[in-house]
This record gives sequence, C-alpha cells and structure tokens, in this order.
Amino acid sequence: MVTAYLPARNEVEVIEASVRALLQESPLQRLVVVDDGSTDGTDRVLGTIVDPRLLVLAGAGPGPGECGKPAALRGAVNAQPPTTDWLLFVDADVILSPGALAALVGHAEETGAELLSLYPQLVHGSFIESLVMPTIGALVLRRYPPALVGDPHSRVAFANGQVILIRRELYLRIGGHQAVVTEILEDVRLAELCKAAGGRLGLVDGRALARTRMYAGWSELLEGWGKNLHLLLGAQAWRSVFWMLALPVLSAAPLLAGLWVGGVVGFGAWALVVLMQADLRRLAGASPLYAPLAPLGASLAAVVVGRSLWLHHGRRPVPWKGRRYSAGDPKGT
Repeated sequence: MVTAYLPARNEVEVIEASVRALLQESPLQRLVVVDDGSTDGTDRVLGTIVDPRLLVLAGAGPGPGECGKPAALRGAVNAQPPTTDWLLFVDADVILSPGALAALVGHAEETGAELLSLYPQLVHGSFIESLVMPTIGALVLRRYPPALVGDPHSRVAFANGQVILIRRELYLRIGGHQAVVTEILEDVRLAELCKAAGGRLGLVDGRALARTRMYAGWSELLEGWGKNLHLLLGAQAWRSVFWMLALPVLSAAPLLAGLWVGGVVGFGAWALVVLMQADLRRLAGASPLYAPLAPLGASLAAVVVGRSLWLHHGRRPVPWKGRRYSAGDPKGT
C-alpha cells in the first residue's frame, strides 16, 4: 500500500483531475493534499471531492529561507505520518494513467529501487511549448541519463519531483523533506541524499503512466525553467554559457551548411537534419511537425538558459507562484 502526498498552490484548473486519478489507484491507502495558500479556488474544488482516503490540509507556508514545495510536503508528512512501506510525492498538475501506481510499485520491487522517479508525457498546449520543451527536456536527460541514475556505482543522482516513489525507511533515514526544505531543486537534492545513504535509485520512461502540462505559455515557461534550469545544468556558469551558445549553433549549422552548398546535396543535408529532428521529437512524444523549426526552438531554449543563469549567477530573487526565493548558489538557500 502507498501513502501519497500532493502539494497544491493555485492549481484550480487541474487539481480535480489529478486528485480523482490518484483516488482510482488501488494501492492507495491515503492521499494527503496540502493547499499551500491558494487564492484561485483550489480549496473550493478540493472540498467537492469526497473520499475516505482523502485528507486536505491547509499549508502554513514556508519559513524564512525555506522553499514552498518542500515546506508543504514536510508539513503534510508531519501532520499525517505514513504507515505504509511506500510514499508517493506527486505534483498537482500530473495526471496518472489507470494502474500507474501499481506499475510503479511493481517495478520498484522488481528492480530493487528504493527511490523511483519517471519522466511523464509532456502535454504542449501552445506553439511556443511545442518548440521549446523538447529541447530543454533533451538537455535534462543528457545531464541525467537513466542508466547512470540507476547505477549504484555512479555519482549521478536525479529524481523528477513531479512523481517520486520512495520507501518510507529510506525517506525517514535521510531526514525527509526537512533535509531539503531550503532547496530550490529539492527533488534532485533528495535523490543525492538517498544515493549517498546507499539507497538504490531508478528513473524510467513514464509517458504511458503519467502526463502533465508543465508550463502554460512563454511567460510561465520562462519563469518555471528560470527557477531551476541553471541548477539542473550543474549550477556552473560555464556550463550554462556553453549551452546558450551551443544550442542555436548545433541546431542551425547543418541546415545553413546545406543551404550554402545548395543543389541536391544541400537539399539532402537539410532534409536529413529535419528527419532526424522529427524522429527525436517523435521519440520524445512531441509533434514531429515542428522539426523544421528546430533552430528557432533551440534559440528560444538558449534564452531560457540565459535567464536562469542571470537569476542564479547574479544572486537575484527567483520568482515562482507569487513567491520569491534567494538564488546564487547550488542550493538556492
């Protein structure tokens, strides 16, 4: 059986679908939802859902130097301590597919993973999301290859905070969310602590198990990735600068070379690059129709990397969901 914890802050458009999908999962013993100071009617929607396994709490908000999400989850676990072997932490904008929770638990027990995370199907609701999100997703996967994440001999540790399944014993042993309450990138730090404590990690393709629309439109995408992309790339200025320059160059150079050569050879080079981009997008679950616009998407992704670098390296306040967090070091404390 599984105890699930879900933090929600101004998620009125998705919270009902997310909670009802979780309540359909047979391994679920208890679902604790923390309304983290919502002002958009999220609490009202939660009040319409009746299930004996559902407990809705009002969050106290983060303390000085703390970040909202880990503070909310810390409060939820303290208010409703788990009795099950497994804990599930899931974001409010994630919709689980039927049977997803049982599949995750089964995979974790089969492979011996004590912390299992996934990357879900990304729903792109706008033109700009379809252009930019696949490129940024590829950057993150390149930085944290699932094979290395799952290798106990590798130092690479990663968890996607959208969906984290973790054994209770390991979670309590590392100090739970109290240990990462000052972290902007609390999910990755949680994975690092687990691996350092000898816990076995797992990262799987979960596109058949969960779906989410991470950021709606350019402004939210810019703010959301600005909060954590520089940290995800290693929190080193040279890495972010490298990708700011490399993304548009690597994406556009083959196309420009093909156009420069011209003729059949040039057109063939251009077509080959477009086909490769289309296949990559298909594998990522994105529309291959945007493949010819890959250089534009990569250039916009470079802008997102640059803004994240500007915020963190310049020690500027990082805005997210109406709150502002201190930046300037890998922990973001």
